[in-house]
Amino acid sequence: MKNHKLTLVIIVLGAILRFAFITQFPVSLNWDEVSHGYNAFSILKTGQDEWGTRLPLIFRAFGDYKLPVYIYATVIPVALFGLSTFSVRFVSALAGSLAVLGIYLLTNVLYPKSQILNLKSKITAGHFAAFFLAISPWHFFISRPALEANLALTLIIFGAYFLVRSFTNSKFYLLSSIFLSLSLHTYNTARVFVPLFLLVIFIRERRKIKWDKLFILGLSIFILAFSLVIYQVKTGEGTARYQKLAILSPDRVFQLGQLRQNSLLPKPMPRLIYNRPVYFVTTFLKNYFSYYSPRFLTQNKGAQSQFAIPGQNLFGVTITFIFLLGLTLAAKNYRSSPGHLFLLVWLLLAPVAAGTTIDPPQALRPNPLIISVVILSATVAFAIAKSKNKKLLALIIIMPLVEMSIYLANYLGPYAMSYSSSWQYGYQPVFDLLKQESYQGRTVIITKRYGEPHIFYAFYNRVDPSILQDKDRSLRFKQSDWFWTDKIDNVYFVNDWDIPNGHTDKIRLESGGFISTQNTILVTSPGQVPQNTTPITTINYLDGKPAFVVVSF
Repeated sequence: MKNHKLTLVIIVLGAILRFAFITQFPVSLNWDEVSHGYNAFSILKTGQDEWGTRLPLIFRAFGDYKLPVYIYATVIPVALFGLSTFSVRFVSALAGSLAVLGIYLLTNVLYPKSQILNLKSKITAGHFAAFFLAISPWHFFISRPALEANLALTLIIFGAYFLVRSFTNSKFYLLSSIFLSLSLHTYNTARVFVPLFLLVIFIRERRKIKWDKLFILGLSIFILAFSLVIYQVKTGEGTARYQKLAILSPDRVFQLGQLRQNSLLPKPMPRLIYNRPVYFVTTFLKNYFSYYSPRFLTQNKGAQSQFAIPGQNLFGVTITFIFLLGLTLAAKNYRSSPGHLFLLVWLLLAPVAAGTTIDPPQALRPNPLIISVVILSATVAFAIAKSKNKKLLALIIIMPLVEMSIYLANYLGPYAMSYSSSWQYGYQPVFDLLKQESYQGRTVIITKRYGEPHIFYAFYNRVDPSILQDKDRSLRFKQSDWFWTDKIDNVYFVNDWDIPNGHTDKIRLESGGFISTQNTILVTSPGQVPQNTTPITTINYLDGKPAFVVVSF
C-alpha cells in the first residue's frame, strides 16, 4: 500500500507542475494551439473542420496538414469547458501527467528485479524514473502548451510498456498496437521512430512472438494505421509540413547545382561532391549527432524559445551527470540486460526523424530522448539506493528538486517576460478591445505580420465555424503551398507591407483588390501606421516592447 501511495504522490507532483497556472503560462496561445482548439470546436459544432471537410483524417489548417489525434482528443475538453486556453491545453497537461505513470510502469517491466524494501515499502527503479520525469525541465516545458509531440510521447510510452508485457502475455499485443498506432497519427516524429523501433525489437525478439489471434489482430491494426501514413505521404498531405522543414529544400537543391556549376575541381569531382545524396547524408549525420551534444542539452545555440528556455539545461546538471553514468553502465552490460539493450536502441533511434530536418538542435522533434535519459538515470539512482548510501541518495533527490525550482522561477519570471513575442502575445488583448461596444459594427483591418490573425480572431470571438466554411462570408485561397484568409465577415487581414505609412484611403488585399479605410479600425505593427489615423492604443509585449498599434481612420 505504501508503494502505491509513493507512486501516487509522484504522479500528483507531476500533475501539479503541469496543470498549475496553465492558462497564464505559457503567456499566450500560439497559432498552432489556437488552430487545434478552433478545429476541435468546429468538429464539435459542425462535424467538419474549419475548411468544411467532414471528420478529416488529417487537418488542412494553414496548409501544414496537422495530424488528427490531438484535435479529436481536444473535442472533449472543449465540449466540457468551452473554447478556452484551458480546454486547448488540457490534453497536453493530462498526457504529461499520465506519462509519469507510464514511465513508472515501463521502467519496472524493463527492470523487474530492481526493487528494494525500505521502511516497509517497496521502492523500485520505476519510482526514480517517475520522479525524475515529474520534475524534468524538458518534459515539464512541453507538457504545458498544446503540443502533439507531448501527447505522442505518452502514447509511445504506454505502447512500449504493453509491448514488453506482450513478450510474456500475448493479450497485451492489442493494447500496444492501439497506443502505437495512435501515436503515428499524433506527431510526425512517431511516424519515423515507432516503425524503426518496432523493426529492431521484432528482429531481436522474434523468437518470443506467439503468432496467435491477438498478435495477428494487433499487427493488422498497426499495419492499417501505417498504411494510412503511407497513403498520406503519397498524396503529399502527410509530408506538407516536412517539406517546409526538409534538409533538401528546393532552394538547397538549387544551391547545390550552382556549387557544382561554379566549382573549379576537375570533372567528375563536382558532380560526386555536390549532389543530393551526399548532401543529405552528411547533413543528416551532422544534425543527428548534434542531438547528443552539450549544445543541445544546454540549449545554448539556436534554441527555439517556443520549445525550451534558451540557455537552460533540458534535464538539469544532476540528471545529466547520472544519465552519463547510466549510459556507460548500459553500454558495458547490454548483453546481460534486455532492459539496457531496449533503452540503447531507443536512445539511438530517438533523433533520427529530427536529423532529417533543418534548424537543429530543436527541442521538440527528438523528444523520445527524454524517456531513455530518464530511465537510464533512474537505474543509477536505484543502484545508489540499494547501496544504502543515504547521503548520496539524498543528494540525487534534493539537487534535481533545487534545479527544477530554479528553472521554474525562470519559466514564470524572466522567460515569460522576455519571450512573450515567441508566443504571439497580444492577439487576445486586441480582440478583447475590439469587443467594446464603441467599436461594434465597424470594419476592422488586421496585419498578418505576426502570423495567421484570422484563426486568433475566430478563436477569441468564438466565430461560428459555418461562417469560415461559407465562401460568401469568408475570403480564403491557396498560394505558395499555403492557405490564406483575407476576410471573415467585416474583418480583413492584410500583409504588413501593404499598409502605407503615408495618407491612404484604401489598403490592398493579398488575394487582389482593395479595402476602403473609411470608418475602419486598423490593427497594425509599430512600423506601419498611416498618417491619416487617430491613435486608440498600443498593446505591448510583456517586456514593454510594442506589439500592436490600434488606430482609427
